[in-house]
Amino acid sequence: MGRERDRKVKYLSLAVEYCTGIREKFHDGTMESQVLLEGIRDMRAFVPDLREILEFSEYVSQREVFDTFHDMCGVCQEQDFLETNLTVFLSMLDLFIHSLEKVLAGCENKRRCSCCGREVMYSPLSGWYFEMQKRYGAQVHWDETLNKEEYLCPVCGSSDRDRMIISFLQKAGLCEAEEHAKVLQIAPAATIETWIQTCCPHVDYESTDLYMDGVTFGSDIMDMNMVEGETYDLVICSHVLEHVKDDRKAMRELKRILKPQGLLVFLVPISLDMEDIDEEWGLSEAENWRRFGQGDHCRRYGKSGLMRRLEEEGFYVNALGKEYFGEEVFEKLALTDTSTLYVLTKDQKVKLDLRWEYTVDDKLLEDGPLVSVILPAYNHEAFVAEAIESVLNQTYQNIELIVADDGSTDRTVEIMKRYAEHFAGEFYFPDNAGRRDQELKRKTTGKYIALASSDDFWEPEKLALQVDYLEKHEEVAACFSWGRYIDENKKELDEQVFIQKNRSRYEWMKLFWQFGNVLCHPSILIRREEYIRLNAVGNACRQLPDFYMWLELVQHAEIYVIPKVLVKMTRFCHDTNENTSAYTEDNILRSLVESGAVWDLVIRNMEDSYFVRTFREYMRNPEAKEEVEIICEKFFLLLESAQWRIQEAGIRYFLEMYEDERVRECFTKQYSFSVKDFWEIMTKKGRP
Repeated sequence: MGRERDRKVKYLSLAVEYCTGIREKFHDGTMESQVLLEGIRDMRAFVPDLREILEFSEYVSQREVFDTFHDMCGVCQEQDFLETNLTVFLSMLDLFIHSLEKVLAGCENKRRCSCCGREVMYSPLSGWYFEMQKRYGAQVHWDETLNKEEYLCPVCGSSDRDRMIISFLQKAGLCEAEEHAKVLQIAPAATIETWIQTCCPHVDYESTDLYMDGVTFGSDIMDMNMVEGETYDLVICSHVLEHVKDDRKAMRELKRILKPQGLLVFLVPISLDMEDIDEEWGLSEAENWRRFGQGDHCRRYGKSGLMRRLEEEGFYVNALGKEYFGEEVFEKLALTDTSTLYVLTKDQKVKLDLRWEYTVDDKLLEDGPLVSVILPAYNHEAFVAEAIESVLNQTYQNIELIVADDGSTDRTVEIMKRYAEHFAGEFYFPDNAGRRDQELKRKTTGKYIALASSDDFWEPEKLALQVDYLEKHEEVAACFSWGRYIDENKKELDEQVFIQKNRSRYEWMKLFWQFGNVLCHPSILIRREEYIRLNAVGNACRQLPDFYMWLELVQHAEIYVIPKVLVKMTRFCHDTNENTSAYTEDNILRSLVESGAVWDLVIRNMEDSYFVRTFREYMRNPEAKEEVEIICEKFFLLLESAQWRIQEAGIRYFLEMYEDERVRECFTKQYSFSVKDFWEIMTKKGRP
């Protein structure tokens, strides 16, 4: 990221210097017309280069100026036209230089949007808004929460208030809320909805509006009779009440549906230069613009009047400004100094915290079943000590730790031996063979087995939460948790792959088919007999051995994921070393090849009834149930994969199964698929 930014800054600086030089020489009278024409050709070439070198959000922020200047340079390459329109061209050149300088300033001091996580330059509020206010003679007020100059994220479309709401949800811990916590967003902002569904998939998110399409249910905020009282842990109501006829009725409904300990995230436009509330329903659009600042508003709130009304309706008001969020957050999100988020509660004692307050019985921590932890290591001298300590520092202490070194050539063994007194077993192999966990699993004696890695780290409560869950749910074979990638400097990487909601074993298989491995390997705690029973077919894989295990596991057992980040996985790649999580060309290619081989084995060996229940929506004949029909359906599933290596597996499967006369007949009669169709497909499938 740093090198890319330096490259952009250098290019933009040179472009500004070159354009400024041409402008100054012209004003000094030292530039001949022919030289100016050559300079125009050079400056015109800057624009296509800008499209290539800048991110979309950076280019689009000044696209109108850049594209217009490009066109102007094109027509000004004719000397007669240039002489006639020289004043216009120079004005356009000044604007182009100003835009370059603005993008340059943004590259040197970009902000990270809390909604999409991208580094961006925020765009101003649409000029249409000011044109309408001017047209209707709207009264100009000082808005409490509105940055007109840096209002919109050009990537995700979030407004400054959206970014503030998400920042609160992050700070209040919605990502760590209890599973199935109920969340409602009224008149939903798409960016907030996307963030919740991506980062908090374990909560039960709903949306409502009277007019919008795509909401969970339609309702009038003044009368949500379809919602039972005390339903929601969190309600988000941003810029809604200025639109409704009776905001008091709406407030009472919001209070009714909120749980006793629930939080109502609340925003309306507030004018700081007025005290009370100016309101009237039924005015014309023009009068609404003039009096309330927008054509569909029916009131304008002064701060004192709003606070008084909220308190009269029984809310306790928490006003959260810069002191709560911090100077750094306000700067990152481009919030004005007066920006304030209101979080309403039914009681003053309610904490502004959405985190799951888990408890594990002390008796379990002291007398719970033995957990065998397997920790293999290879060339991880920079990480192995902390990895071992993260196991030893678990709040759950009935652990046997079995370690192995797989032929490390650095100081890994030396560091591991410092902890020898804590090991129930230690093995130091002279060669690097890989998959030592498979050799060590029969050395274990615990009721449960946990797999650790020498470059990954556990949170202290990991095993306690997982043992507690498995002890209470005998039907579940293995318990995972959320995990996050970090780099070798412990900085969290912005990836959500391991943030998953819980599903049935059939839904897990379908998700694996759609998105690949989404379970965090070093987070697993599995019943010993289950782990011993798992096949070792995937042991030869370098990239996907754990993925093969999950595919096998969910075919006969349920799994559960603790919705809490309990594991940090290191991803690193440098000149002397890399791990299997790194995005290298070799790792990516191996993953593709192994994926094809793994799915070939899994699909062809999958029990028919499980296949049908899992993949019915993909089947050409959803009613298929006979053995030969399922063989045909498995071929079509593999063939229609988006991955060419899996398509190859389908082709191999067809060649093998087509030898069976029953299968040939089924393909022909029930699927109208002949060997000629297969020949044609082979020219299109199974290649990158």
